Amino acid sequence: MVLDDTLREIYSRQILMKEIGVEGQQKLADASVLVIGCGGLGAPTLSYLAAMGIGHLGFCDCDVVSLSNMNRQLLFSMDNMDQPKASLAEKRLLGLNPKLKTSVYDCVFDEQLASQLVPQYDIAVDCLDNFDTRFILNDACVNANKPFVHAGIGEFYGQLMTITPGFGPCLRCLFPNKKKEEGPKKPFGVVGSTPGVLGSMQALEVLKFLLGLPVANDGLVVYDGLNLSIEKIGIEPAAHCICRTLCDGRR
Repeated sequence: MVLDDTLREIYSRQILMKEIGVEGQQKLADASVLVIGCGGLGAPTLSYLAAMGIGHLGFCDCDVVSLSNMNRQLLFSMDNMDQPKASLAEKRLLGLNPKLKTSVYDCVFDEQLASQLVPQYDIAVDCLDNFDTRFILNDACVNANKPFVHAGIGEFYGQLMTITPGFGPCLRCLFPNKKKEEGPKKPFGVVGSTPGVLGSMQALEVLKFLLGLPVANDGLVVYDGLNLSIEKIGIEPAAHCICRTLCDGRR
């Protein structure tokens, strides 16, 4: 994406920042980001990534819009019921940024697709709602040496961590004893603004990584919206994790 006069005006407030400038804005325009999930976390993440000037967004979701999505998934409206989230998201994002390049994957994100897609992008974003698929993304990113930004939400609370293989822990370090989920997924309560906060933080982490700024890759950021607090818990790579092998190889 070439930064013409129109784009320079659109991103003028970012270009004014010493951490970004014209050079940084061009880096964002040249970047590609893969977002897995277009729902509660995916809606704000995709919106801000498009608005911040990311040049190429790929997004994957096989779900359709339902009434229970309306309290938090602001890419969609009441007249979108039962329509595919991924294709609807594309229309909304192109309305926000007509020069955005999009790649839509309206399908299940499994091991085969993950191994194909992850190497094609600069960074991925975990906007998922189940750990089975999160571990698929985690393993694909670690194997391809690609970073990704994890977030999880529930009720008033959320967590976030940026995984940079070879330089810190991954999701398997954080949840070493997590077993494969069985049976149908149970719904959980969430106030609408919680994914808005965490999704915005995920988009910010992506921007910082692409610009070479510090990211939260040495521990878990925990958000408490009920008491309005944020704390960070340090985490070391697990001794026998594949990501630890990468870390040791870079020392």
